[in-house]
Amino acid sequence: MEELQSTEVLDKEILEDARKKAFRTLKSSEDTIKDASVAWEQKTQTAIKELQKKYAEKTKQDSAEIMARLILDKKRLRSAKIESSLQDTAFSFLDSLGKKKQLELLEKELIVRLKELEDAGDPITIKDEPEVYSRLLTQEETLKLLPKEQAWSIIEPPLAFKNEGRFPAIVINTRRVRLTASLDDAIEALLQDKREELTTALFGTAEFKEEAV
Repeated sequence: MEELQSTEVLDKEILEDARKKAFRTLKSSEDTIKDASVAWEQKTQTAIKELQKKYAEKTKQDSAEIMARLILDKKRLRSAKIESSLQDTAFSFLDSLGKKKQLELLEKELIVRLKELEDAGDPITIKDEPEVYSRLLTQEETLKLLPKEQAWSIIEPPLAFKNEGRFPAIVINTRRVRLTASLDDAIEALLQDKREELTTALFGTAEFKEEAV
């Protein structure tokens, strides 16, 4: 009988010890899970803050770049507007002069170009056998603009030359040089040299004047 009771007591002690060990194991696992959860929450919050910081910096950078592009695009649009206005005004002025006055201006331009060759020690002579073609000019009008003491050979102009300008022009070809007198080129040179004055005259504001420089 005593042996049976001892066995029961031993069984209870074994079960109690097992229960305590199981409790400690579960408690340890629970603490581990809690610690891991806290650590994960901290890591998550840290990661979220880093992402928010990076996003804010990226947004700020993108906004700055967009504003810079907008300002640059605005300046380009104003410059394009000024350029277009200057050209339209110059072209309208030339159109208003009529053909006779345009030919007078072209003749003066041709004289300047020929004088530049002469001053450079390379004048056009009869030996050069010069060929001439023109744009928006008849053969008679072309010959009237050329120096009378020189013989000229009038030829058909290249198609590209016919289409590259809207005003009369003359090209002289020799074995050494090619000389071009063009009202389109003269207008472009004028717009470059007198851009500030023309812009101020057209718009009358320092803002547009600065954009055109």
